[in-house]
Amino acid sequence: MKKWFVVISALIIFLCVFFLYSLKPENTIDQQIINKEQFTFWLYSSELVELAKQFEKDNPTIKVITKFVKNPLTLVDELYAAQSAGTPPDFAEIPSWYGIHSFIESGAIIPVSTYLSTGYEEELPDAIRKRFQYEDTLWAMPISYEVPLLFVNEAHLSQSQIELSTLDSLQSVIAASNEISKGKNAKLKWGLNADNLYPWYLMNINANPSAINEHHASILVAENKEFLFHQNHLALTEFVNGEGGILISSSNKLQLIEKLIGSKFKWQVIPFPLESEKLIPNGNGLIIFNKSERLADYMENFLQYIQKEEQLKTFALSNSTIPASKTLIQNESYQKYYRHFPYYRNIVIDSLKAEGRVVRLEDETEWKQLIRANENRE
Repeated sequence: MKKWFVVISALIIFLCVFFLYSLKPENTIDQQIINKEQFTFWLYSSELVELAKQFEKDNPTIKVITKFVKNPLTLVDELYAAQSAGTPPDFAEIPSWYGIHSFIESGAIIPVSTYLSTGYEEELPDAIRKRFQYEDTLWAMPISYEVPLLFVNEAHLSQSQIELSTLDSLQSVIAASNEISKGKNAKLKWGLNADNLYPWYLMNINANPSAINEHHASILVAENKEFLFHQNHLALTEFVNGEGGILISSSNKLQLIEKLIGSKFKWQVIPFPLESEKLIPNGNGLIIFNKSERLADYMENFLQYIQKEEQLKTFALSNSTIPASKTLIQNESYQKYYRHFPYYRNIVIDSLKAEGRVVRLEDETEWKQLIRANENRE
C-alpha cells in the first residue's frame, strides 16, 4: 500500500510539473527583450513615448525601455539620483530651465554635435541653441521649445471695455487686470495670475542680466506681486473655469486650455508683454549619458530618427510646442495648423528673434530662490 502511495504521489508531482511547464509560453516577454538590442530613455513628454514606440515598430529588433515622469523638474531630480548611484539611462529628455549644467560639470553627459544630422545644427533657432550650449559646445539635442504668453478671457475684457491691442506691456497688463477686478462679475476670482512656471516668467521680466541672488529674488517677487499667488497650482484650472481674467502661462498649454475651455467662453492668446528679442524660451532637449566611448549603431539610428523633419513636426504639433527648426517654423503646413490663433502664429514667427541666454551655473539656484521668495512673501 505504501509503495502504491509513493508511486501515485510521484506521478501526481510529475503531471503537475508537466502541466505548469506546458503553460509557459515559448517566447516570454523577458526572452524577447533579452534577444533584442536595447537602450534606456527617460522622458517627460508622452509624445516622445509614442515616437519611441513607432521607432520600435519600424525596427523590430530594437527595444526602447522608456521611463515616463510627468513633471520635468521631478525627472531632473531623478536623473541626479540615478547618476549619483551610477545607474543613469542612456538618453534622457531635459528642460532648459535648469539642470543641465550640473551634468556638464560632472562629466555625466557628452556633447551631441557628433550625432546631429547634416544641417540640423544650422537649422536650430539661436535662442534654443544657447539654452543647451556651454563654452561653445552643444550638450543637448534640442527637439522643440515653448515661449511664455498670455491667455485672455475676452468676456472679462469686454465687460471692462478693454481692447486686446492695448495689452502691449507689463504695466498695461497689470492696469487692465486691476480694471477687470473692479467689475461686478461674481464669478471672477482674479484679474491676473501665473501658473507654477512663474520663476521662468520672472527670469524673462528681470531687467538685470546678472545672476539673481536671494536679495534680488525678493525684490523681483515683490515688484510683481500682482500675479504671484500662493495657489499658483490652481491658476490654470480657475482660468478654464472662467474665474480668471488674464493668465500668464506657456505656449505648451495651448492645446490643453483649448480642450478644457471648449465653447464655454471666448478667449484669446496674445504675446507675453516683452520685446521678442529679450525672451528666454524654454527648450526640451535630449542628453546622452557618458557610458561608453561611442554609441552603438542602433542608438545612433534612434537619434537620427528623432531628428527627421516628420518626427519634429509631429512632436511639436502634438505637444503644442515650437519645432527646433527654422525651416519647419516657417513652413506653411505648420503655420496653417494654428490658423484659428492668428496671434499665436505671429508669436511663433517672432520667437525666431529671441536672443535667449546660454547655460549658466546659477540657473538652478535662481529658480529655487524665486520659488522660496514667493513662498516667504507675506
